Amino acid sequence: MTFGEFDSRTQAEAALKYVKSKFARAMLGVLKVTQHNPISVWKKVPLQDFSSHSDIDWSQSVNKIDQQLFKKYGLNQDEISFIEEKVQEMD
Repeated sequence: MTFGEFDSRTQAEAALKYVKSKFARAMLGVLKVTQHNPISVWKKVPLQDFSSHSDIDWSQSVNKIDQQLFKKYGLNQDEISFIEEKVQEMD
């Protein structure tokens, strides 16, 4: 699977952290029902700015990035709890 072209290693690493986040994986799970991973199943996963101008601090751990994403998208405690309970952490 290809995610795009990045201007720096830092941006590529930030994108990897995003893909590993529970938030992005929960959004992916909305449309993904098989092991196949076509571009269409990523439709609900919001695009992010992985540059130093981002509103997300990509230098943080994936767990802290999740917290920033929950806040950015206005998730309530029930939604956060659901994601935290149902989506396993990735290494």
